[in-house]
Amino acid sequence: EHYLGSLERYALLVSATCHDVGHPGLNNIFLVEASHELALRYNDKSPLENMHCARLFELMSAPKCNIFGNLSAHQFHEVRKTCIEAILHTDNVHHFPMVKEVQMLYE
Repeated sequence: EHYLGSLERYALLVSATCHDVGHPGLNNIFLVEASHELALRYNDKSPLENMHCARLFELMSAPKCNIFGNLSAHQFHEVRKTCIEAILHTDNVHHFPMVKEVQMLYE
């Protein structure tokens, strides 16, 4: 609670659970080089991670699956923003810049 509020922790838990939902077993580099539908849809930028985000919120739009249904509009917006940011940052292309940023914070 010192660093993250309960809503942020909830969003990160959902993100961790769903960060690979619908994964086709291919990597982003292959999808881009093969001009795969996902690479075309997401303009070659983290096609898998963008698809995982979209799939998460598609699944949650079903009434029986809507784990965000009790949130206010503002809370939902914040949770959605956190989920998208967290899932997009699972793209390996962000790994080394994030490690460098954490190292700089540590120093």
